[in-house]
Amino acid sequence: MNENSCKRECNICNKTYSSASSLWNHNKKFHNPNVSIKEINVSKIGQTVSIKNSGLNCKFCNKIFSTPQNRWKHENKVCKNKKLNIQLEKQNEEIKKLKEQLNDKITNITNNTNNGTINNTNNIIINQIGKELVSSLPIKDILKIVRDGNNGPMTCIKKLNFNKNIPENHSFCATTLDGNHFTRINHKTQKPEKVNKMEFIDEILQSSLKFINNISFLIEFDESFRNKIPVEDQEKIKEIVTNQNKFHEMRNKKIFFNNINDMSYNFKELILSTWKLIQPENEEDTDSEECLFDENFDYNSSDSENEISL
Repeated sequence: MNENSCKRECNICNKTYSSASSLWNHNKKFHNPNVSIKEINVSKIGQTVSIKNSGLNCKFCNKIFSTPQNRWKHENKVCKNKKLNIQLEKQNEEIKKLKEQLNDKITNITNNTNNGTINNTNNIIINQIGKELVSSLPIKDILKIVRDGNNGPMTCIKKLNFNKNIPENHSFCATTLDGNHFTRINHKTQKPEKVNKMEFIDEILQSSLKFINNISFLIEFDESFRNKIPVEDQEKIKEIVTNQNKFHEMRNKKIFFNNINDMSYNFKELILSTWKLIQPENEEDTDSEECLFDENFDYNSSDSENEISL
């Protein structure tokens, strides 16, 4: 006779015993007979089997515990599914807000088009910096960000905000290297505005670190995404996330500022050409027109090679 066929299984926690007496002792020791038991159906190895629910299941992962104390400890200190649920709720809330903003923008554009005040034939809506999605980048670009280590935040901005294939992320540029202002698109009005460079650089840094944190989150909780990232690169992203506070130190922040300032200026023609597509034809923007024809722009210049050392 098959050895497994002689085993007795607990209907509450699925533990198996070789004899009925051992199973009886187990039930007497670990399961309160006064607890109400209800039947639920679960799928197990392609078959539907019936198990008992004692009320001691983790509400996040359905793991069964012998005492309420053990269940409480697991739910509040151990369960990874709880952390995932909290993160997913936050992301869903953020996605909901973004959808509402997008619907408002589409409504405004539709109304303006019907009134003959706008002619954005490309239907480009510039995103607010910090609202870019990980899904907007191919895996090869994500791996480039991860593999650049301490320079990952700068690579992130280059791949995310100065990518010709993602015009909706063309949210800012520098029209002069030595000036005190960046020019960005106001995501509500979809028109350019000047912002102080030193103040806006904080938003840019926070945006890049947020994006990297989102990559780390997906690696931890999304198996399909994690399988696309080599193990050694998963360790690299953990290192960046662990040391992210050091990017705010004065020396590293200065290097980041110089690199982003150069990058913003070198890619300004790409950004301004996108902005020209979203501006009304009957409305002139003097500053933007001047920037589009800057004869001093160096098309062959490369990004600064300064590196951040943490």
